[in-house]
This record gives sequence, structure tokens and C-alpha cells, in this order.
Amino acid sequence: MIKVFVSGSLMTNGRYHQYYLQGKIFLGKGFINEYKRYILGGLDGILPEKGERVQGEVYEVDPAALAKLDFLYNHGTYFTRRIVDVELENGETLQADVYIWNGSV
Repeated sequence: MIKVFVSGSLMTNGRYHQYYLQGKIFLGKGFINEYKRYILGGLDGILPEKGERVQGEVYEVDPAALAKLDFLYNHGTYFTRRIVDVELENGETLQADVYIWNGSV
């Protein structure tokens, strides 16, 4: 199983959550440091930015769900998937994949 950090429209009650993450294993709410979230139309984009923090949720997904997320994010063209440290609300830190916007704002 693969851990994925999501924010914005993929979080619980977000517009894409039901299709992409419903029924997947929720590991908790948390945040990633040194990134900032931008709204890029229908999807949110995360870019490295010193002193910033992105709130989100972590899920454990299977390869089929990850492939669907790769398609949604147009992985390799508009977004790159990268492993980052996520600090959960309970104080635990884990590593999870996150989609990083390849463009600029």
C-alpha cells in the first residue's frame, strides 16, 4: 500500500474525494512544512516555499487508486509525485507521496 498526502479538493468533503479516495484507509490529518498550496482552477497545486505549511490528509491507497490520482494530476506533465515528511496531528511523522505542481504562480 502507498501513503498519499492530499489537500484541497481531495480532502474529506472535497469535490474529488468521493471518486478518488472514498473507501481508502484514512491515516489522519496533518501538514507538510516548506510548501504552499495554490488554487489552480479545479485542482490545488503545491509548490516549495520557505516558512509555509500545507494542511491536508493522509490516505493509504492501492496501486489502482494511485494510477487514478496520477491520471487526475497528469503526473509527469503538470505535476510530479514526490515523497515528503508529513506531521500528523497526533505528533507522528510519516513519509507519503504528494503531487507537486511543475509550473509557476
